[in-house]
Amino acid sequence: MTQLIQEQDIAKRVTLVGAVWDALLGVAKIAAGYLSQSQALMADGIHSLSDLVTDVFVYFASANSRQGPDENHPYGHLRFETLTTVFLGMVLILVALGIAYESLMADSSQAEFTWYGLAALIATIVIKEAIFHYTKKAGDKIGSKMLIANAWHSRSDALSSVAVLIGLIGVYFGYGWADMVASIIVALLIGKMAVSMVWENLAELVDTAPDPKLIAQIKETANSLKHVMAPHDVRARSMAGKIYLDMHIHVPSHASVSEGHYLGDLVAYTIKKAHSQVQDVMVHIDTDDKIQTESFILESGKPPHLKLPARHQILADLGFLLRQHTNYVDIPNTRLHYLNNCLDLEIIANSLKTPEGSDLNQLTARILQELKTTNYINKASVLWVFPE
Repeated sequence: MTQLIQEQDIAKRVTLVGAVWDALLGVAKIAAGYLSQSQALMADGIHSLSDLVTDVFVYFASANSRQGPDENHPYGHLRFETLTTVFLGMVLILVALGIAYESLMADSSQAEFTWYGLAALIATIVIKEAIFHYTKKAGDKIGSKMLIANAWHSRSDALSSVAVLIGLIGVYFGYGWADMVASIIVALLIGKMAVSMVWENLAELVDTAPDPKLIAQIKETANSLKHVMAPHDVRARSMAGKIYLDMHIHVPSHASVSEGHYLGDLVAYTIKKAHSQVQDVMVHIDTDDKIQTESFILESGKPPHLKLPARHQILADLGFLLRQHTNYVDIPNTRLHYLNNCLDLEIIANSLKTPEGSDLNQLTARILQELKTTNYINKASVLWVFPE
């Protein structure tokens, strides 16, 4: 939770800095474009102000998307960031279409070269490029696709200003149409960036899998651990640049529940440490004998070991079969091993509670003999404990 709050503060601070400069540069270019009768310069000013509008959306999205999970949003609020990015892209597409339309309808012959227009463009190129690096560095640091998209929006403003600068120079040398061409280039730049933004984030909203190379690297990370074999059935989805991962791993057949839980936590920790973009890992534990039965499962649709009885039924059977041994056999703590589609039992018995003078070997033989009356036990053993 603390990390999410820190990321939220970084996103809000960076966005506010960009918003202040977008407002100043937008007003300056629109004023210079109006005085110069340059449609391209005014269009570039509108582009900067559109950055300001997106900054407002990004600011409020940052304040909400980095909140932790709650009852209604168990996976957190990161999809608010994705949805906001899609909305911003659609707004920018409309901006691009409007700029292109105004450029084609305007009379570019009235455009004039002015030194204040030139100064506004050069200032925009320098400042917006600096804002791009500042914002992108922050976006990479906290893994925010929305912040990175906003950074590229800033760079598109710098690039469009370069196009307008070329058009303004063309006007200076008597090519009035250069202003219109530059304005259309601005619209194309904005449109291309916006379409790419919408497409990438729509793919995220429908849970498109991340880069296959990244998934392969994650599987290699898990497979590098001892006693963890064949990571498989890996599923992943992205939320605002963060990856949520589900995967199966094989562990040794006789691993206890606690050991399996330990290995699952070890896998999750190792993956998150090696791949910073992974936010959460859900690990399903399979025993290594399951490797041999996976093809059968695919054909029949039901794992063979599910035909065996569950724990409550087995304990009920043991309570009846071992009713003469209940004084010293700890039936509730019987260990069950579902291995190779068979059931192995470990019966726990207390040596101090046996009748005086009892032979433990004879008691063990009697217990095992009585267990043979079942048709589902493959192997059984008796573990005698000797409390101090």
